[in-house]
Amino acid sequence: MSKRFIFTVLTLLVIGLAAGVAIFLAKGYTFNPKERRVVGTGIISVTSVPDAASVYVDGHLTTATNATISSLVPKEYNVKLIKEGFIPWEKKVKVNEGLVTDLKVTLFPAIPTIYPLTFNGVKNASLSPDGGKVVFSVPAGKKPGVWVWTFVDNRPIAFARGGQPHQIAANGTVNYADAILRWSSDSKQVLATIGQNNYLLQDDTLNSEPKDITPTLANTTKTWDDDLKQRDEVRLLTIKDLGKRAEASSAAIVRWSPDETKVLLRKEGLSAKEKDSRAIISGFKVYDLETNQTFDIPEARVQTWLPDSRHIILVEDGKISIVDLDGTNKAIIFAGNFEDNFVFAWPDSSRLVVISSFPTPTASEPNLYGINLK
Repeated sequence: MSKRFIFTVLTLLVIGLAAGVAIFLAKGYTFNPKERRVVGTGIISVTSVPDAASVYVDGHLTTATNATISSLVPKEYNVKLIKEGFIPWEKKVKVNEGLVTDLKVTLFPAIPTIYPLTFNGVKNASLSPDGGKVVFSVPAGKKPGVWVWTFVDNRPIAFARGGQPHQIAANGTVNYADAILRWSSDSKQVLATIGQNNYLLQDDTLNSEPKDITPTLANTTKTWDDDLKQRDEVRLLTIKDLGKRAEASSAAIVRWSPDETKVLLRKEGLSAKEKDSRAIISGFKVYDLETNQTFDIPEARVQTWLPDSRHIILVEDGKISIVDLDGTNKAIIFAGNFEDNFVFAWPDSSRLVVISSFPTPTASEPNLYGINLK
């Protein structure tokens, strides 16, 4: 073979090898001298609501959401998101070789606004099992009685009566001021218990002649309880890990996430001491069916899901916080006066609702107040 041919072949080999190395490096592969081998890198994809938050990796400003951070050596990184006007988010994130770590972050306002939703007073509010309605009693005013507020298309609207919650029972022969209100399992009826009397109210009409179901109360409530229990049993069948399914089946308290991909549970039931509304309850865990991971949730008076199924609402002593489903990134949303540990969220997770009052002549009665989360 001629020298020219050999030279050409060698040149092509060098070019091919260089191109291969370049492609290899472009894909994030590097040589690790400690392991004496070529190792791949990982990627962090980070999005946030709202977007355009600054992303710090191990203290270094790296990018802004929404973006990907590539060529990361596999290890644990400290990732922090900062945006003016919002509570910072920070977490230890493990990057694995050849994989994308997906971070979907919700940033909550540092100073959320609070505003009244009702003006005539509210007592004994109760959220429906489907999370789409609230029932409460109005003790005084022009139209005292029982009222229902329905959420439609992920936003709170009324349905026909001047853009306001509608009344389903008026005070008269029956005074509902101190009624204990409970929803039916299908979220279409309300049980109003007043002393020894129990009235069944339809939630979509004014019940001018409420039906007293005291003689059949036990059977009615048992049917509701059985219905809810059956729903939970059907959900449990979606847990493929038999050990986790058994754990969830035996748990005393089970709260499914709205998208039914996660379970908030507590093995033991509430003790007599813990049933006090001021008691702190611990021992809650979240089991993620999609990742087969289990996380411990911080103690609080009440632990419930935010409708986005990625956060837990914690009701504490004079505070309302939100944590990620793995129990990290605790953000204090509200600190102040609110009653009865009653907190729930809009179906679109845009705000929380509490019962509160203010020490002024015109705002001293408890009412529903909204707290913006976006």
